[in-house]
Amino acid sequence: MAAPPTPSREDDRPVRDEDLQAWMVQYGPALRRYFQKKAAPAEAEDLVQDVFLAMRTRGAGATIENVEGYLFRIAAHVLARRYGPGGWDWRRGSPLDDDLDPHEEISPERALIGKQSIALLLAAIDNLPPRMGEAFALHRFEEMTYPAIGRRMGISPRTVEKLISLALKRLILEVEGAR
Repeated sequence: MAAPPTPSREDDRPVRDEDLQAWMVQYGPALRRYFQKKAAPAEAEDLVQDVFLAMRTRGAGATIENVEGYLFRIAAHVLARRYGPGGWDWRRGSPLDDDLDPHEEISPERALIGKQSIALLLAAIDNLPPRMGEAFALHRFEEMTYPAIGRRMGISPRTVEKLISLALKRLILEVEGAR
């Protein structure tokens, strides 16, 4: 299989959907296996979606030299964010292990639903007004605080809070309305 395209852009637009789709096909199975080893197997598909959602936003504005390495670095951040400090004790495994069959496989139907869900969410994020989308992306994907976002965008932290709140409401309405 040929390597998926490596985006090289001078502008600040997000990763192209065509690139993202190619990477999902090529790297999605490896990411699923990675997450099945590191987290509850039933959560692997959701975690893979989180990686590609972050990739969609974080891949903006620069050439990605090592797509696989970049994806797995994002995967490590997704795990740390979900299960990091305050989460479970990693030495003991997942707190959900008792409730799950460790050999449970993700059905093709579940995989398709996951791909459709991420496509809906990506489209909803693209439809956010520019300032709202920027504030949302900086907070959710770059993990910036409201005051830091406010300084970067030249607005107050309260305005940042309102933009993110509105973004979340719009995303929920748009995604749930599409189902």
